Amino acid sequence: MAGSLFDRLVRGDAGAHMDEDESIRLHLLRMLTTRQGAVQALPDYGLPDLNDLSLSRAEVIRQCCLAIGGCIEKYEPRLCGVIVSHTPLDEGQFAMGFRIEAVRLCSDGSQVPWRWSVRMDGAQVRGPS
Repeated sequence: MAGSLFDRLVRGDAGAHMDEDESIRLHLLRMLTTRQGAVQALPDYGLPDLNDLSLSRAEVIRQCCLAIGGCIEKYEPRLCGVIVSHTPLDEGQFAMGFRIEAVRLCSDGSQVPWRWSVRMDGAQVRGPS
């Protein structure tokens, strides 16, 4: 399986032989660390700034789930049927965890369940360690 065109251009041979799941995870990491408006050609690419102090934590979490899901549906064509849910973390109020579940559309036409958990802490987004 080859990675995305971007992976192949940036990583050469390593990108050409990259696992498709890893390619998707790398794209999501790039996307989830990009703020809307940072990509001039795609002003809605990435996540909006959700630092509105008037929102409750529950509303921020709800807005994050919607924003992450919408961005993935729009800009990651290898995933469909995206569901994003919050997963509580023990690391304090400034870190949030999310579980992404979707259907991965494989290059051979098959469809397989796809899951990934991410931890967002300020400007950092990380998958499981």
